[in-house]
Amino acid sequence: MQKRTNRRGIDEHYVSSQHLKLNDLKLEAEAFRLGSKYLWKENIPKEARDHKSIVYIPEYPKPEFQVSHLKHDTTGLGLEGIRKDGGFKAPSKDLKDSKDSKESKNEESFIWWSLAVGPEEMKDAELRLLEKTFPGTEVEAAEQQSFLWRFATSPAFLETSRLGSYRFTFPLEEVLTAYRDQFCSGAEPVMRVYETVLYKQEMMYVVLVHSPEFNWKFSKYPLLKDDPEAVCVYRDGRFIWRAEAMCETHWYELIKSETNQMKAKRLDSHEYYVWDNVAVALHVENTQVLKFDVNKLRQKLKYCKAGKVKSRGSFTDLEDAKHLVQTLWPKWPGPLEVELSLKLRYPVIELKLVLTGNDGGERKSTGNALVGNNVFTGSAFCSENVTVDDLVVKIINTPDLSELIDKKEKTLDYIRLSGPELQAFLLVIRLQNIRAAQIEETAGEFESVFGEDAWRRTMILLTHQDQTEPDIQNLPLEIQEILEEKVGYRYRVFNSSIDHRDPRLVSDLLNEVKEMIVQL
Repeated sequence: MQKRTNRRGIDEHYVSSQHLKLNDLKLEAEAFRLGSKYLWKENIPKEARDHKSIVYIPEYPKPEFQVSHLKHDTTGLGLEGIRKDGGFKAPSKDLKDSKDSKESKNEESFIWWSLAVGPEEMKDAELRLLEKTFPGTEVEAAEQQSFLWRFATSPAFLETSRLGSYRFTFPLEEVLTAYRDQFCSGAEPVMRVYETVLYKQEMMYVVLVHSPEFNWKFSKYPLLKDDPEAVCVYRDGRFIWRAEAMCETHWYELIKSETNQMKAKRLDSHEYYVWDNVAVALHVENTQVLKFDVNKLRQKLKYCKAGKVKSRGSFTDLEDAKHLVQTLWPKWPGPLEVELSLKLRYPVIELKLVLTGNDGGERKSTGNALVGNNVFTGSAFCSENVTVDDLVVKIINTPDLSELIDKKEKTLDYIRLSGPELQAFLLVIRLQNIRAAQIEETAGEFESVFGEDAWRRTMILLTHQDQTEPDIQNLPLEIQEILEEKVGYRYRVFNSSIDHRDPRLVSDLLNEVKEMIVQL
């Protein structure tokens, strides 16, 4: 293992010419006397655990993904360069000129891509894992529920980005064909095992792709062979990635049943661990550009929200991103699409619903009416589960928005760590004596705490406690215009009195929230 400083001025540790499995990487790190609070946790069966001082990671799946797509994330500045050049090139050697590189100052010029795992690849990996775990037996596919996606919590699987707001996703074969024709004179590119890089919590396996012309330069790196024990190989137009640690945050434990099935059991508390991913480095010389048709570039482009950890670069809100993309591709007919969460490709059976606003009494009453019991009594953070129509909803009550502005990070962390992963907001506003200025102030505080993008997953509840439901059409036009500006037509009148609770209306509301999330 060696140490270097990358172009961002961050120390990183690496092992050249090898793709080390997790246990082997731990041995290298131990010999290097490297301390890591994530790496040294143990993932072993419960019956073998005998040291109370060791932090144990619950059992998790280690599937084989067969990946047919690559992704490339970039910033607005990088996007402008890609449009101008008509394709992708290696970042500038001068950090001031580019913020999109994973290279250290002394490395070769590479165009960087990552594996893009889609829902079909997740499904196929799940089936292979079942067949490998229960060999020679018939998997009850009709009874086996999807479970693998619940463990896909690392940035390798997320719709968010650490690198920038713009994501290009291309078929692997299309990228390799373009590289072959433009840089290899029609010969097949050479693939090699380049290195394993260890960051604070991330393990990155780098596959080097280069022209046969440069065999002399890269011959010290082993060829990428179809080894059944290797972490990553290439076969039949796909990268085979045998993930060592697919979870960054462990919310579930993998359970194997006697009926040849697997399921994800929710844990009482989460645990962090290292996570792995595969990066593909296409070698180019100097300022060479991997070119694509400009309309093809636009077709493969989507918007990404910033991840909770941002490695570098700058991020743009959706409206500014739409404007930039429209400027760069003025004749493109459709709007800029948003990258969807992998979890939204599966049936939504659980979500968390955050009650927020500036009227603590109404939020408590609303939460109690949704649950059907007087469980919310105080003004501190608290939560309760309710199940409606096979949908498990974790309702989270929060303090007043005016109090949360100075506790933004604490608030966001509490909500994020209070799984399930899918999240929606109910902004609760008392209908009695409602005023436009009041709504404007509350909306401003909501954006200050949760961000403007949170409106996409928000419904506004106008609450009352009368036996007769008020007519929402009687609201002043000014108030209706404000509500529609923020959430469209996703605002509802809701009786927050538990004495007047109507299970049918509660079911309708929660299913409407679910539908809002599905359509994101």
